[in-house]
Amino acid sequence: MTNFCLLLTLVVTQVLGDIWLSRGMKLFGEVESFNLLRITELLFYLLTNSWIWLGVITLAFSMLIYLVSVSRLDLSYVLPIHSSSYVLNALMAWLILQEQVSFNRWLAAILISIGVFLVSLTPQSPKSKPPSQVLLFFLPLGLSLPKLWLSVIILALADTMGDVLTAKGVQQIGEFPGKSLKKTRVWLVSLMSNPLMLGGIAGYTTAFLTFVCLLSWADISLVRPATAMGYIFSLLGARFWLQEKISFRRFLGIIPIGLGMVLIALPSF
Repeated sequence: MTNFCLLLTLVVTQVLGDIWLSRGMKLFGEVESFNLLRITELLFYLLTNSWIWLGVITLAFSMLIYLVSVSRLDLSYVLPIHSSSYVLNALMAWLILQEQVSFNRWLAAILISIGVFLVSLTPQSPKSKPPSQVLLFFLPLGLSLPKLWLSVIILALADTMGDVLTAKGVQQIGEFPGKSLKKTRVWLVSLMSNPLMLGGIAGYTTAFLTFVCLLSWADISLVRPATAMGYIFSLLGARFWLQEKISFRRFLGIIPIGLGMVLIALPSF
């Protein structure tokens, strides 16, 4: 029950953070160029807009819940469950932002829900000590890709770096201590001083800035599912770098999640 509440909080805070950011960027308008003046305007807007601040604070809390989750559970288990946020994302985008969510996107939400259900039935495997080698991800970037999808690839790679580095950093530090205030403070200080965690934060920062630009170009109900390719890279990292055992049922659950995300993103190509 504790893990269920933890993951539910993770999903809800992720969705609400995305919604507030999307609302803020809709007010700013599309980022059409990356000259110094436009970048300066964007940074000033990000630092002064109340919707952006609300989104950042909500996502920061969600990030803390995520770190606690990966300290207790496998990364390859947390990530697919986390992807259920796409279902809630589409619903909130429709209700709050008045976005037009197509039939394809609702159908994709059903596929994602089935995948999440299958993954949630998978028992946790004992955590093993990860090896010291670093797994690098390479993906050719075609210059002919649309601006949206080139940015999605950059975001996915940056997100993957954040996921894998922070997961390994948390593994080194140990599980969240729980109710002990003193041990919690020590745990948080250890997080902020761990080199892997700092590398992960750099990855997440890059992903966040790219995500903000994407929100100025397209609806959140399209952008968030389109970034799901990062799950593929992150699961590879969980398997080969963190040495997590990914069962057949877990892979089976990932398949409809991936199909749902592709179905959501397809109309924008």
